[in-house]
Amino acid sequence: MTSPRPIPFIPNLPSPKTSLPSPALPAITAFMPNAPHTYTARWVWTGPGGLVPGAAVTLQDGFITAVEAHPPRGTAVTDLGEGLLLPGLVNAHTHLELSGLAGLVPPNGDFVDWLEQMVAMRPDTLRVGGAEATAKAVAGLARDGTALVGDITNTGKAAADLAQAGVSAVSFYEALGAARAEPPQAMAQWRGTLLSAAAVAAHAPYSVPTERLAGLKARAGDLPFCMHLAESRAEVEFLAGNGPEGERLDRFLTKRGLRRQDLHLASSTPLGQLEAAKALDASTLLVHGVQLTSAEAKRIARAGASLCVCPRSNLGLTKAIAPVEELLAVGVNLALGTDSLASAPDLSLWAEMTALAQAKPNLAPEAILTMATQGGASALGQAGSFGVLAPGAAGPLAFAPLSELGQDEVIAAVVRGEHAGSPRSVGRVV
Repeated sequence: MTSPRPIPFIPNLPSPKTSLPSPALPAITAFMPNAPHTYTARWVWTGPGGLVPGAAVTLQDGFITAVEAHPPRGTAVTDLGEGLLLPGLVNAHTHLELSGLAGLVPPNGDFVDWLEQMVAMRPDTLRVGGAEATAKAVAGLARDGTALVGDITNTGKAAADLAQAGVSAVSFYEALGAARAEPPQAMAQWRGTLLSAAAVAAHAPYSVPTERLAGLKARAGDLPFCMHLAESRAEVEFLAGNGPEGERLDRFLTKRGLRRQDLHLASSTPLGQLEAAKALDASTLLVHGVQLTSAEAKRIARAGASLCVCPRSNLGLTKAIAPVEELLAVGVNLALGTDSLASAPDLSLWAEMTALAQAKPNLAPEAILTMATQGGASALGQAGSFGVLAPGAAGPLAFAPLSELGQDEVIAAVVRGEHAGSPRSVGRVV
């Protein structure tokens, strides 16, 4: 059996000599070695094209040490039975700090209206119950098989909850407006079985001045740089300088102290603004992309950037969704996210898969499953370390109980939410 690799190689991380420690990274209890344990199930999905009946996945110290046709001798085995064993899910975009707003601002298809209500309600509501709501939301992520999250943060406070629950995270410290306060220096490190990373995000092309956007991208280094992009018609109209929704967004921003002239706009489109700031490349993670055009999809593909789609939030806030089929066809790496509890009913990536399958019935089920695993890992700069079942990849795993199905029905059933019980985490080390 292959010896476990306690700290897998993660490409493109800053050198330890140049990375500054971030006070936001949580203190994690010293990791203690554990004996190898093997998990098997009726069906095992190792990644795209890898649906294997009865395969065995061995974990030790929180990392996969072997994926074999049969359980190895002398190792404890848990047979999960009828269902699909797969890599832990990757929720590539959420806002855990907004969990205290759950259900308080139901999306009604009017993005600007939702934004106004959410921003007005946020300070007082989160001051009272925000911390408890965040901890509860993180515990739910851990239970349902999420291995890695991309979390947008302003404070870094969710990092301790994520560590406590055994969920790896890339925490994107989000910059907004022209304020001089800068996110911490981008860095990432493994602590035992958990990845804790501090990365950089800019809120959106309509809320961050061009020169600051360029500076933030440079500050992100080799780690992913995240930005909401082309989420609504209001954003597109605002950048273009015309249209009623753009005018509403302009008024909202002005009330918040961010005048259009202060942005020093260099383009009339959201993607063009990103390009003008030289902030679009293979380390860029775009989020939403509802309003992207065919030509823009090709430009994103040429740059090698990733896009995260949040189906239920997008449909709720704008009644639309990104052109997923077209983006995949031109080679864009796609990821899946839940967005926040302020705009989605829960943080279940299983439910997001189902929502995307319903919205895009011609989309191959395995493409959706890939978005929720390997695609998300790649978008967060963790290709090979999450999202696949392979030696050296990190746990935990996920398991979706199913009724007895033929091989050609398994992935579609998982994606459509046709589970025989609640999906759950497998082999999580806390």
